[in-house]
Order: sequence, then structure tokens, then C-alpha cells
Amino acid sequence: MPTSEVIVKSCLLISGVDCYDVAKDFSGPILAVLVAFFTVRFAFKQIATQHKNTLSAQIEESKRNTRIELFKNIGILSDQSSSIIREVNSYCMGKKYSNPEMKSEINHEEYLALMNKFGQALLSVISKVESHEIVNLKLFRVFRFSLQSIHHDLLSIQFEKNRFCVLEKFLELTSDAQCYLGDFQVCMQNMAYGEVFGSMVPHRVPVDKRFKVITNDSKELDKLLDYFSKETDWGKNCLKYEKEAEERFSS
Repeated sequence: MPTSEVIVKSCLLISGVDCYDVAKDFSGPILAVLVAFFTVRFAFKQIATQHKNTLSAQIEESKRNTRIELFKNIGILSDQSSSIIREVNSYCMGKKYSNPEMKSEINHEEYLALMNKFGQALLSVISKVESHEIVNLKLFRVFRFSLQSIHHDLLSIQFEKNRFCVLEKFLELTSDAQCYLGDFQVCMQNMAYGEVFGSMVPHRVPVDKRFKVITNDSKELDKLLDYFSKETDWGKNCLKYEKEAEERFSS
């Protein structure tokens, strides 16, 4: 049988109908099925994308609401603590300048009363911040370390025999605490409301650059973490106790 005849016969599906006619008859339905398939696939893909975007938006909205609610809670507690700390600072300031002609001092009874008020104000904020560190680990930890460092120094001055130095130390510590509380308030405002209002509150800029400022800048926070955990008396004590514990339990 000639090759051409084989080709012709192999293309005959139904008597009198060739491949072209069959393809022509079925091309419309096949094309319609393909169009429907890709349309449905595209629709499902679009729905999945929209669902993912909706979930992302809901998560971001939830985070924003959480930050705002947390800012309100910490803000109230911070205001209460700041008020107490300002009261202690004002008392010490009045004590210092009550008699310009001679140095003033804080006796042990005064120290105990002021230490209790100041210490409780610090500890209430420390506890609140520590329980919410997941919100912004670096920022919250740096702020907590700064207050713990102040609290450590506050307890240490009870052994100071020079009562004039105790007064000066109280003024220094209360001033530092108010600065750090203010810094944290600025950071929390920017986190909670920055995107909502499209603006940022500027951070504190001390004239003396030796003073520490807490900002929500990752590199600066790394430096402050290193400073508070390694260079302050509180940080050095923590490292000392950690080393002693490691040596004790590793043997």
C-alpha cells in the first residue's frame, strides 16, 4: 500500500470525515473548556491572594491596636511613677537649696522613706515592661535595664556614710529616671501613633553627649544594651553572679 494512502486512511476517524473536520467541530468546546479552566484557576488564585492580603492587613491592624492599648496602659503607669519620682526629686531639691550657706544631707530615716517611694515607682514600671518585651524586645529590654540599673544604685547608697553624697545621688538618680521614662514615652508614641498621624516625635538631645538617650534605633539600642549590661554597676554585678553560677554548677 502506498505511503500516501496509509496517511490518508489513518486520518479517517469516521467514514467521510477527516481530521480537519473533527478538529474544527471540537475546537470550540475544547477552547471553551480551556478558557473556563484558566478563568477558574485565575479566580481561585485571586481569591487566595486577596485572602492572604486580608489576613496580613488584619494582623497589622491587630498589632497596631495592641501597641496603642499597651501604650495607654504603660502611659498611665509611667505617669503615675513619674509623678512619684518628681515628688522625690522636688523634696531633695528643696532640701539641697533650703540653706544655701551650708550643705544639706539626707538622714537614714529620710533615705528609707524616699527609697521606698522611688523604688516602688521604678519596680512597677520594670515589671510591666518585662511582661511585654515581645512587643519590641530590644527597646523594652534597654528601658528595663536602665531602670534596673538606677534601682541597683538606689539600694547601694544606703551604705554611703557621707549623707551629703546621698542627697546628690538621689537628685542624679531621679533625674536619670525621669529622662529614661520620657525617652520611652516618645518611643511608644511613635510606635503607636506614628503611622496613624504620619509624623514622629523627636527624641531627647542632651547638651552633654555623655548622657544616654533611649531611642528606637536598632544600632543605638545595641550600644545601650552593651552599656547597661556590661558597664553599669548593676550590669557588672549580674555578670559576676552569672559567672559564679556557671562555675558552681559546671563542676
